[in-house]
Amino acid sequence: MVISCITLHNVQLMTAMDRETGEVRNGASQLDRGLHALELLAHGPQSAAATAAALSVNRSTALRLLQVLENLGYVRRDPRSKRYAIVSERFIGMANGSHVDWHETINPVLERLRDEVGESTLLATPANDVMVYVSYFDCDHTVAVRERLGTVRPMHASALGRAWLSALPAAELDAALGRIDYSGGTRRAASGPLELRQRVRDARQRGWAAERGESVEGVSCVAVPAYIGEVPVGAVAISAPTGRMDDETLMRNGRLLQDAIDRLRR
Repeated sequence: MVISCITLHNVQLMTAMDRETGEVRNGASQLDRGLHALELLAHGPQSAAATAAALSVNRSTALRLLQVLENLGYVRRDPRSKRYAIVSERFIGMANGSHVDWHETINPVLERLRDEVGESTLLATPANDVMVYVSYFDCDHTVAVRERLGTVRPMHASALGRAWLSALPAAELDAALGRIDYSGGTRRAASGPLELRQRVRDARQRGWAAERGESVEGVSCVAVPAYIGEVPVGAVAISAPTGRMDDETLMRNGRLLQDAIDRLRR
């Protein structure tokens, strides 16, 4: 990850820190801490206490700094572990020289697909080897899959995870398969790296990944990788109760997602 590209946004970051922490006298010094915190988080999720120790500040100062970065969208907090992690999609576009807001690009597509198929659509990005919802468009059905931003799905037990993994180069896929915690999901989920590798291979050959009740009983989902240029940044999906997602519908929705993402990449 190219953390130095954050300097493209240093004025925004420094101004927000000055305004929100209420204690900064030296903007350059606070920006220094912000960049140091991002470099630290680039190596893996950290608690406020661990961040404070690394920055040589007290915990309350580190917590306020992390909250500012969270408000700006550069990090996200896991409500269970209470640790902070980098939001990778905020940096990928900058590293590639792209100034396009991915949400402005993909959200209209998700909204159109939601209206076309009548089911919920979403964008999720990887964080700490799970998939996190960052865009979500609800459908109008009385009986529907009701989700919210920040929902987490296991990498090994979701179409979202397999779609994302299917876009990775071989070395990165090998590393991810070795890191993933296979304890979550239902009995239908992949139980280990060998089984998951085969499911990822199937998704790559098909062009889309599908699941039936692997992360949540009674819910089916079809997903494809989402890209900025040639860099995979997550996965987009259509999700519905299994009763409304038979094999034919699942295949049709998979092709619709494929076509929509292919058009964005042209």
